Formats: sequence, structure tokens, C-alpha cells
Amino acid sequence: MIISLCNLKAGIHWWHNSGWPADMLNSDYYAMYAARSAVGTVPWWSATVNQLWNWKAIRPKSKTMISARGQNRLSAITRWYSKIMTGSVTEPCITDLVWEDVAPLYALAYGIKRGKSPVFASKMCHFLFPKLFVVLDNKATDIFEYEFCWRGMKDEWQRFTKKAEAHRMLTQAIKSQRPIHSLYPYETKIMELSLIGYNHR
Repeated sequence: MIISLCNLKAGIHWWHNSGWPADMLNSDYYAMYAARSAVGTVPWWSATVNQLWNWKAIRPKSKTMISARGQNRLSAITRWYSKIMTGSVTEPCITDLVWEDVAPLYALAYGIKRGKSPVFASKMCHFLFPKLFVVLDNKATDIFEYEFCWRGMKDEWQRFTKKAEAHRMLTQAIKSQRPIHSLYPYETKIMELSLIGYNHR
């Protein structure tokens, strides 16, 4: 299995030694959840494009091109965002939904950049639903076909018996001056860090 305490530990080690945020993006999640009140608006999309650029998800495309393609899809993004949100009794989470529930939103995001890589779409969708979409990254996790990865990670998480210990391990690794966000995406972050550890061990 990719999700394991061993791979999680290795992923945390790689993360901290790569100079990535010591708070494991805790401050970013405060911003992501706050930004969702404006999903579908031009200001929200402009801020999202800037964040995607900062997360190295746009290159080699231009911000101008990505911005234009995304603006043409804002109404569809809003529609599928609302469908997923209203269809869940709690914060939408990978443990509670199936791929068919999230595939249309992922397809919209993928269509903005196109190409073979799932990195852009995984990161954009993660900004909308941090607990629902696992981030893939060329440098950190390596690249997998996204539906295969999503289904595989969900299946592994259901079979993973050391969730509480993994939760404690990640909590201890988050070096933040702010309290850990109440909706911090432990599930998908443990999956991501396990993928990183698997890739770099």
C-alpha cells in the first residue's frame, strides 16, 4: 500500500527538507476556505489563477490564457461546486463521495489547461474542496492518471487501519502559529504525503 506510516513519515521529512511551508499549508487552508464565499466570480478566479501560478501549476502556459479559459467556465464551475456542496451533509470529503460525483468538476478544471498532466486540475479542485481532491505534483508525488489515483487512494484509505496514528503524526509535523484549521484536510494530506514518501524513499 502507498498509504502507510512509513511513507507518511518519509513524505513529511521530504516536505520539511524541501523548504515548503512548515505549517503544511495550514495558513493557505484558512485562505482557501474563506475564498469559497466568492466562487464563480471574476475576483475569485483572478485570485485562484495567481495561487495556481504560485503553486507552479500553470507553466508552461500563460496566466493570461488560463485566466481567459477559466472565465469562460465560471458558470459551470459554480454549478458543479454548488452541486457537490449541497449534496453533502458535512464538508465534502473523499471518504464520502464516489468518483462519479466529482468527475464533472475535475473535467472542467482539466479542460482549462488541457494537456496530459493532471497537476493543474488536481490543484485547482483542491482549492475548492481540500478534503475531496488529492494534490499531484511533478516534483513531489510524481504523476498518475488522476481517476486511477483518486479511486486508489480512496480505496487504500478505507483499508488503512492506522488512521489515528497517522493523524497524530501529521498534527505533530504542522508547525503553525495559528490553530490548525477545523477543516484541515487530514485525509487528502496524508494521502499526498504518503505519495511523496513513496516517490522519494
